[in-house]
Amino acid sequence: MAMKDFSEYLERFKRGIFPVDYLILIYSTMMLIISIVFYLELGKPLLFLCLNLAFIYLLLYLIYFEERRFDSVHYWIHTWLPILTFIFYYAQSTSYDNLIFHHTFDPVLQRWEGQLFNVPLNRIMAPYVNNLFADEMMHFFYFSYYLIIFVPGVIMLLNRNKRIHEMLFTLTVMMYFHYLIFMIFPGDGPVFERPQIFTRGVLFIPVLDFIYKFFGEQGGGAFPSTHVTTSVIVLLYSFESFRIRSWPINLTVIGIIIATVYCSYHYTVDAIAGIVSGTLFYFIGKYLYSIWDHHAELPAE
Repeated sequence: MAMKDFSEYLERFKRGIFPVDYLILIYSTMMLIISIVFYLELGKPLLFLCLNLAFIYLLLYLIYFEERRFDSVHYWIHTWLPILTFIFYYAQSTSYDNLIFHHTFDPVLQRWEGQLFNVPLNRIMAPYVNNLFADEMMHFFYFSYYLIIFVPGVIMLLNRNKRIHEMLFTLTVMMYFHYLIFMIFPGDGPVFERPQIFTRGVLFIPVLDFIYKFFGEQGGGAFPSTHVTTSVIVLLYSFESFRIRSWPINLTVIGIIIATVYCSYHYTVDAIAGIVSGTLFYFIGKYLYSIWDHHAELPAE
């Protein structure tokens, strides 16, 4: 009887699991193990440990009770859970950036920047323009990252476009790989230069300062720029799905790439690495997704 019940549970999980769920389970379990094994070295990260367990439990619940009903809140939460994990695991990974090295690699990044451009571009772009409207506009573009990561995907999902699940899978492969980089090659970027460069702000500058204070102040996640990497992947999938109608996304992505440097959140080398990484992971994600069974993602009706 026990074996029969276990087989039934296993079959139910197979029917409800998405390919991206494997990535979330693997990464969540890995971070849980790191939190336990290095508990004291990491300053007793009890909150992170509990949230790792919570994500695992939530995902198992969503998988087990997945009925593939497009009009259900359950299906939408299950679909967008990967994006929600990005926020938390970015904070956890960058908080663990001193696990291997007790210093950042900013001197290395600054040396690369100097070899390519002689002077850090973030130090001359905004001061040269010296215009509050331009500063706010660039910060709006940087803020639009939080829109571009959702809006094209929501439109794709509403149109029952199958590429939405492939895009979320690709983004998750890329993000989790980059979070590992942040732990073994931490870099803060030029963000601590911002107060000297941007001494005034009306809307988007204060908003981003607020967001950074709560989610990015610990640093360590500058190279490559996930703002740029994510935007490149979304751009490529949007062009696949919308073709000529993707021009607003294309312009926004160009703005995001420029803003990462202009707003002094990243070195130029971070942005260049993000463009290269985003392009590579677009193809890596598509290949991995193509060899995975992903029938369960599709709505039943």
